[in-house]
Order: sequence, then structure tokens, then C-alpha cells
Amino acid sequence: MVIETDRLDFPALTAGEGPVVVCWHGFPDHPATFGPLAEHLVAAGRRVVAPFLRGHHPATADAMRFADGLTLAADAAAVASALGGPVDVFGHDIGAGMVYRLTALRPELVRRAVTAAVPAPARMPALLTDPAQQQRLFYLWLFQLPGLPEQLLAGDRRLVDYLWSTWSPGLADLGAHRERVHALYGDTALLGNALRIYRGNFDAALRDPELLALAARSELPAEKPILLLAGADDGCVDARWFTEEGLAPGSRVEILPDAGHFLHLERPVEVARLALDWYGQPVST
Repeated sequence: MVIETDRLDFPALTAGEGPVVVCWHGFPDHPATFGPLAEHLVAAGRRVVAPFLRGHHPATADAMRFADGLTLAADAAAVASALGGPVDVFGHDIGAGMVYRLTALRPELVRRAVTAAVPAPARMPALLTDPAQQQRLFYLWLFQLPGLPEQLLAGDRRLVDYLWSTWSPGLADLGAHRERVHALYGDTALLGNALRIYRGNFDAALRDPELLALAARSELPAEKPILLLAGADDGCVDARWFTEEGLAPGSRVEILPDAGHFLHLERPVEVARLALDWYGQPVST
């Protein structure tokens, strides 16, 4: 399906019928990895919509002028509105950051929110200045270098495989998902867009000036409670960073044992159970 919005038309994978759950992916990932989770959400009477991030599909490859978190949050708001919001949302990795900002800036578009594998924005300054966590985030610093990451990843996707294996050490076999992820980041235009998101954290030229006035408010605790899910064995973000600090009152943190960064793929039954319990009884639409 293609979700037509006033910002961009977003290609998306969909399944099921009923009240919508919008699932936003991260890096290095593909919306199809929500498949196992979607099976359980669909069985519970939900319609799952998993859009490709801006610039992560050939149809939007040329639509990445700006790549900051506010741009992505505005995209999430546009999609939620186009789908008749308020909607339930699930954000993983980069998608989690989108959901935090969406819920802070446009709470009327969010019914209930679940984030996975990334702490609340309030935790990020301390996280980014912690030496042990800096080592885990080596890829973020690597991606700031001009030209080198493009060269490394265009030649092969061993770095992508390394990130998957170290972030989710218990995930032994990706099956067809590995091919999908390799194909996405093997496209030089899409790879460049993914790198721009990481560079947008530090490069002001990649930030949309029309959205800058929203920056401070987007970092505040979301106005609605959030369920934050994390894996105890996450090799990207240490589990100690996943706390309720920076989350709205009534929020909850669940750290899953024997799970890593890609917990929606590793533990889809448990993640679906937690998400559905948080979303509550579907409301007919």
C-alpha cells in the first residue's frame, strides 16, 4: 500500500483488518521484520501498517533533503493523520525516536504508544557521553565521516551483519530478512539516506529550519504514557539505560530476558502480548 500524506507518499507493508497499529522500523532494518509480530497483532484483530522510513524505498529515494528527528516525527504525524488517527503506534530503534517525538508534539494523533530498544530522549545526553556506551555506538561516529561508510557498505554488508549479530547475539538465523536488509542497504541511494539520518544528529544543514521551533518541546516527556520494551542482552544500548526517566507518569519499562536489540523479531509472542495488553481492547473504526 501507499499512504498518501500532505508531506510525502509512504510505501508500506500491511496485514490484517481492524484498528490500526503503525510500526516504524529502524537501522539497519526493513519493515518486513515486523512480520512475526504482525501475525500475532493481526490474530488479535488489528491491522498492521509498517511504512518504509522516508528515503528507505526506491519511491522516496529522492525525498531526503532533511534527515533530522523532527522531520521523521513530522512524517509519523502525517501518516497517523492520513490513517484517521489517533492510532496505536510501535516504534523500534529510529522508529522509537519518532514515536517519542510524535507523542510529545502531536499527542492527539496517538492512542497508545510502544517503543523498543531506544531510551527516552531525556536519557540520550548522558548515554552519548558515557565511554562504555560510546564504544557500543562506534557505528554512529563512523557514519559521520564523509565517504568512508558509503565505501565500506557499498562493497559488502559485513558491517550490517556484524551489527545484527552483536546487537542480538541470540538471533541465529535471519532467514529471508537478511536478504531484504542487504538489498535495502545495498542500494547506494537508500544507504546514503540512512547515513544522512545519523549525520542529521550533528549536522545543522540536515535539519529542517521550518521545524526547529519544535525541537525543545520534542525532547520533553511525551504527554501520554509509553510502554518501553528492551532486551536484557541488547548489544547496542546497555539495558541499564532503559528506565522510566523522561517518560510520562503511568509509563512502564519492560526488559525482556534472553532478548537483544531486535526483540520484536526474537520474541514476537511476548512482545505482541505486552503490546496488546498496553493497547487494550481495540476500538472499532
